[in-house]
Amino acid sequence: MTESTLDITELEKLRSTNSNTGDRKERSEHKWQMILEPALVGAMIAINLGQTSLQNFYLRTACTVDLGLSTEVCERGVGEEFRSAETASQMVVSSVNVSRSFVGSLLATVVLLFVGPWSDCSGRRKPLLILPLLGMCVMTTGVLLMLIFPGANTAQVLYMVQIPISLGGNFGLLLAAAFSHIGDLCHSTGRDVTRTMGTHRAAIQISHVVGAVSGPLLYRHLGFYGVFPLVLLLQVSSLVYVVVMIKDVNVNEDNQVSVFNWRLPLKAIHCLLRPRDGHKRFIILLMMVVALGDRMLLSAEVLLSYMFFRNKFHFDDVLFGSYLAYKNTISFLGTLLILSLLKRRLRLSDEAVGVLSCLSLVLATSSLMLITSTIVVFIVPILGIISQGSQVVQRPLLNKQILPTEQGKIYSVMGALESATQTISSPLYSLLYTKTVSVMPDAWLIPGICLAVIQLIAYIHTRRLNKNTQNNVALPILNKDCKEKDEKCNTIEINSETK
Repeated sequence: MTESTLDITELEKLRSTNSNTGDRKERSEHKWQMILEPALVGAMIAINLGQTSLQNFYLRTACTVDLGLSTEVCERGVGEEFRSAETASQMVVSSVNVSRSFVGSLLATVVLLFVGPWSDCSGRRKPLLILPLLGMCVMTTGVLLMLIFPGANTAQVLYMVQIPISLGGNFGLLLAAAFSHIGDLCHSTGRDVTRTMGTHRAAIQISHVVGAVSGPLLYRHLGFYGVFPLVLLLQVSSLVYVVVMIKDVNVNEDNQVSVFNWRLPLKAIHCLLRPRDGHKRFIILLMMVVALGDRMLLSAEVLLSYMFFRNKFHFDDVLFGSYLAYKNTISFLGTLLILSLLKRRLRLSDEAVGVLSCLSLVLATSSLMLITSTIVVFIVPILGIISQGSQVVQRPLLNKQILPTEQGKIYSVMGALESATQTISSPLYSLLYTKTVSVMPDAWLIPGICLAVIQLIAYIHTRRLNKNTQNNVALPILNKDCKEKDEKCNTIEINSETK
């Protein structure tokens, strides 16, 4: 069967015949083994380890190559001449980021629209795990080559970093493939899904802290040549672990669908938009809005927060890394607070947690705009301790509206939409920061407050729709109970009259 004559039903093949392989003994043997923790930890530490060093590399390139200033002025760290050079360098980097972010996000969107549905058809998650890790390795190798052979301008540096990782689907594809593989493995071996995924998420959050603290310290003592070789080593180690240790557990051997089949994106989009019972389709779209808002906020923070804190609060790379580690630690505690107190003790609904999360985010962001003291900055994460709650509850709310066999398609469309949204939002954020950094560096935080308000409205409306659905389901049951009760009473009355 060729790709041109491929029947559309081939895209719907499931792997149910392979999902039940293995006996109870095999399930118990694999219950407590590690799955993807080493690969995710290595990749996440590498990303955070090189984050501030990459930003420093961008700013140094803009200052020395594009602006033509001396290395002494660009790396002085104090003085009016340095502050002027710093502002000019940030404007150069932000202006290039406008086009760079658009191109990178567009490439990642196209990749996700094809590889996500293909993985759902074939049951192969391993290629999707390898692809982003390979892109990261190529990216870091390119950075090292530009350090060894200097002379590239800011645009060349930024595109050399962006293109390989975008062709690999960005880190979002790695996470999507990782949790899809975990879901397949849990179904096949009998592991507890919630506990297994929770272990991986905890490993990722800890890696955030380790990388954020270690990166600036290594850069301070070893420079670029100390940080980026270690980043490459971690990325290659993660890639080798996936290639050697990971095996797909639910492969559809009969699949004939090529990853380049043009029907894959169409089928995934149709799965998202098809009619559903009650208000399920509308709730899915509302959760898509929430997910896109979270992605825009996260991408803006990664893109601009380092330059913002350097400019407004005069953070250096070590202090910024310490702040990131502190903030991620508070976020981790906030996640535990949500799961243990808000969900388990108080039994709040997912929508209520989402509303509280949005209010916490608005409070923290507004406070960050108002304060000027460096010490007070460390209070802001406490105000936003549950601001990450939206990322905790959006997937459960979405999962309740879709079938298990639709998750691959739905999440691939979500990932593609997130990349497409970032294609527009990142250049706009960069343009906004470029235009306002010299007069109002806080301006880039205002859209985040607006997005949080939109998310809050989406959660409130989702709660209302779910209540209406529950009432519509409960009313026929209540009427049936009343009817049965009336019939029983009439029967008793007739029997008593007969007697």
